[in-house]
Amino acid sequence: MFRRLALCLALLGPLAVAPLVTPTSAVAQTAVQLTADERAGLEARVAELTGYVDAGQFEAIMDFLPPRLLSTIAEHFGVDEAEARAATKASVREVMSSVTIVQYDIDVDGAQAFVTPDGSRRYVTFDLTMLMEVEDIQVRAITPNLAFMVDGVWYIMDPSSPDQTAMLRKAYPEFEGVRFDSGVMEVVEP
Repeated sequence: MFRRLALCLALLGPLAVAPLVTPTSAVAQTAVQLTADERAGLEARVAELTGYVDAGQFEAIMDFLPPRLLSTIAEHFGVDEAEARAATKASVREVMSSVTIVQYDIDVDGAQAFVTPDGSRRYVTFDLTMLMEVEDIQVRAITPNLAFMVDGVWYIMDPSSPDQTAMLRKAYPEFEGVRFDSGVMEVVEP
């Protein structure tokens, strides 16, 4: 069960969560400040995401993945995007049916903004905290999370696994050179 949960969390980065470690890269990171409009848009998107999590509508999280990411994953596995979306939603439904979210919090105030090494895209990293209960065991997932805008909409993902990072870079090559720390799942003692 924990293995399936880890896979599900890797696919659905906005759920896999806790203190973010700022990405390090092979090239210098350039920090930037979010504009008031960017921050307001990010805060609204995070509130929308939190609403879905609070309501237990985990399948809706798919809409927070960057648009080209799902099509890149589908292409990688030789299926069309609709099949990839349906399979992922089914997996989420199955895994999350035995998970209780105990705590879920996103620290937008602590968000850090950067620009990709090629200067073409602004992105944000921020802390998420999630404590969940699986089979009477409390588990905390710790992963870095990434948000960036496409056509004026913020998208959120977990780039902590090498596979996710590879898919991100294939879909959005401007992230080449940005490295993200890996995530951790840990059992929390009562």
